[in-house]
Amino acid sequence: MSPRRPSIAVGLDVSTGSIKVAELQIERAEPVLSNLGIINVPEGVIGDGEIEDPVTLSNMLKELWGRTGIKQRRVILGVANQKVIVRPIEIPYMEAEELESALRFQVQEFIPIPVEDAILDFDIMEEFLTSDDQRMLSVLLVAAYRDMVQSFVDTLRSAGLTAVAIDLKAFALPRALLPRTYPGISQAGEEAEAVCIINVGAGITNIVIVKEGVPRFARILLRGGDDFRRTLIDRLDVDAGEAEQIKLGLAANEDAAALMRQDIYRFVGEIRRSLDYFVTQTGERNLRKIVLAGSGARMINLPQELNQGLRLPVEIGRSFQNVQLGKLPFSPEELAEIEPSVAVSVGLALREVME
Repeated sequence: MSPRRPSIAVGLDVSTGSIKVAELQIERAEPVLSNLGIINVPEGVIGDGEIEDPVTLSNMLKELWGRTGIKQRRVILGVANQKVIVRPIEIPYMEAEELESALRFQVQEFIPIPVEDAILDFDIMEEFLTSDDQRMLSVLLVAAYRDMVQSFVDTLRSAGLTAVAIDLKAFALPRALLPRTYPGISQAGEEAEAVCIINVGAGITNIVIVKEGVPRFARILLRGGDDFRRTLIDRLDVDAGEAEQIKLGLAANEDAAALMRQDIYRFVGEIRRSLDYFVTQTGERNLRKIVLAGSGARMINLPQELNQGLRLPVEIGRSFQNVQLGKLPFSPEELAEIEPSVAVSVGLALREVME
């Protein structure tokens, strides 16, 4: 008998500029987004996806739970930082249950940290035969530094929360941003389509390429929307508020606009190099579109620059497409504004539904 799914799932996205929490009621056929909360985080609390000030973070988590009224204390936490390594590897075939226990003895050569200092996870991409008919698996391996993960676990515990699962943020994104009846599955005689999801947060950008519903590639860039704002502040005589307005295209400044164009051009170039690497390694020929999400998705001209630089159509991600909306403390206009930025928290909660 398969284990009974919990009736409530909570996804927690702790990021550089904000903490986002999504609560799903999942007893019904269609999961219901029953609560959603966001709280801004001051500088110096989270840096490059890692905890810098655990006491302040713990207090902010308590404040967020108090504001939202969420009763559930068991959460699915997302991580993304330099202490997470994602590698595609090939290993001899074994059943998934066996792979889980055997992985630790198979992967040391693929990761730059001792296995005993790492927490491992994986996604099976495909099975294949070698030229001498040996069964093999292509696996997307995730290795996270144990001390980094423990710092999150300890901080959550001090806030009265328990991490029942820890997931790579890149793996959460497709659950929210691709339809559950995913159209990219191959038909007879046709190759399946691949989709690239780019989630531009305040301090980190997550890139994940999904094909046939399975993540095939993930990369973390230590750059996000705050870096563009910081460039404007450092290079021009503007304060943080004005820089944010310029970044979003809500204030006109010719010098700033030129600076933003240069910065976005370099950013798109960095993303293009990641996609070129994936294509070179895999020979992928069917990368069809970009799905753009995250708070940075609202930056002026970013979708257009991605379209031109990557030569792929770009669409803004819809984080609520796989859930029904309950009675949330936001107006329709507010929900439309925040939807791109909550993809990770919604996708984390959907882990209990879609896996």
